[in-house]
Amino acid sequence: MAEPAGRESHRGVPGAREAGFTAPEDTPELRRRREAVAALGARLRELTETSIRTEVPVDVLEQAAIDVESVTATLRERQRKPQQPASVDDLIGGKRMFNPVIGEGHPSAPPVEYFTDGERVEGRCTLGLTHEGPPMSTHGGISALLLDQILGHAAAAAGNAGPTTDLTVRYRKPVPLDVPLRIWARVVSVEDGHALATGAIATMSDPESALVEAEARFRTLSREQAMRIFPALFSQAR
Repeated sequence: MAEPAGRESHRGVPGAREAGFTAPEDTPELRRRREAVAALGARLRELTETSIRTEVPVDVLEQAAIDVESVTATLRERQRKPQQPASVDDLIGGKRMFNPVIGEGHPSAPPVEYFTDGERVEGRCTLGLTHEGPPMSTHGGISALLLDQILGHAAAAAGNAGPTTDLTVRYRKPVPLDVPLRIWARVVSVEDGHALATGAIATMSDPESALVEAEARFRTLSREQAMRIFPALFSQAR
């Protein structure tokens, strides 16, 4: 039976452990902040989807823009730089609250919930107009994003975590919006530090009919490779 993995990734950040990062202490304040980040992320996703769908009068749109600008000014009072890890993240354990696929705090993440099922990693999500490409269908880049993430989960779950070195995507049919989706991946081979994983996206109503298929390779890094590829990570280690 599938076991839920929630929205935490099997993928720790490549090079984070080698760079000296440690898992943050699980404190009441950290839990409270994570809950607040998740709540804000949920409201922002709702706001984004609602603003894309709305056809309210123009004066309502103008007032909404003013209201959102006020909230933005409040949040801007204290900002981290791109080189600074988020205080709510755990780079070792794979807790990434602003990841664009699994991040509960990210305003455009679905976010996907993952499950382990034997050798497979599976995900569930429903996409809305936030992720539209062709009319009434998911943008192809979003499909690739979802698959890259779950393929990496599968590689990490199999003990071969690392960055994506190549990704091939085959689009067979459009991925519908407002329909529960099933995403899955598994590792099919490991050779010379490279894990090859395959995966697909289907609807929950027809879970075996792939709409999009993909395969990717992931490279397990040595400390020296991680330092060369992710120098900024090493410079920011705590």
